[in-house]
Amino acid sequence: MVNFLFIISVFSGLASFALYNIGFVLEKKAINKMSEEMKKTTKAMLKSILKNKLWLFGLLLTILSIGFYYVALLWAPLSAIAPLAGFGIIVLVIFAHVDLKETVRRIELIGFLLILGGITASSYLTSLGESSLSWSQWKTVSHSWQSVIMIVGSLIIAISFTFVPVIFKRKIRPFDIAIFAGIIAGLQAIVIKGVTIWTSEGNWNTDIVIAVVYVFGFLLTALLSTGSLQFAFREGKVSSIMSIYNGVMTIFPIFFGGILLGEWNLLSVLEQTFLGISIFVTLAGVVIISFHHTHSFTETSR
Repeated sequence: MVNFLFIISVFSGLASFALYNIGFVLEKKAINKMSEEMKKTTKAMLKSILKNKLWLFGLLLTILSIGFYYVALLWAPLSAIAPLAGFGIIVLVIFAHVDLKETVRRIELIGFLLILGGITASSYLTSLGESSLSWSQWKTVSHSWQSVIMIVGSLIIAISFTFVPVIFKRKIRPFDIAIFAGIIAGLQAIVIKGVTIWTSEGNWNTDIVIAVVYVFGFLLTALLSTGSLQFAFREGKVSSIMSIYNGVMTIFPIFFGGILLGEWNLLSVLEQTFLGISIFVTLAGVVIISFHHTHSFTETSR
């Protein structure tokens, strides 16, 4: 039987990703209304968006989404909430179609169905696994050398998407920024999970220095991922940028939670097999939408 608190976490996750993506659509809409002259310089663009009510409302929605995401991770495994980003992509593309008049094609509808089927199955299966960790267990796993290798490796990959184009004297494309921001956001999800475990312990004096570092890490990753997307919004479609962003940010928390945190250990071999298939189906839907939008980047840059 599925735990009631787990259901609350899932719905909080759905609300989080919906608000997050709608917020970015509104921010993109505000940037679209800016003159090309303002978009040319970072200083002028920042001054303009910080005075724009539509952009600030979009920012408010993204901030609210973090609160829902925190609740989502309180009572559900990290690997259960991460695939729900696929739902955010569906909300994003539909909202962008209605509000920004961006087209929705048949191939995207197939992606929608795969995502909905995948997250429904994966949410149910992960509810059967282990969702609770003590702070001491979290520290042991998340501070292990395997975790450090994964996080440092992810940062190296993320940074390469901004430094490699510069080294080869190639313009940094929105595609590069979306991948960079997605990796950073995936790491941010891991940090938030750590914060939820620390706060749920009750004794907040325990390892407060580590907790402060985690909070600082959350603020830094939030600033990097959200801030970099604003520059990606100057070119390309919002659904293009956010589809790739959501797809990339989904991968890291799934495997960090499932493999390193052992959230799948209590599942039978058959359940783990079906869980793997459902996650693969979800990611396939994300890839279909992202791959379709990647072509739109190429087309707009020609």
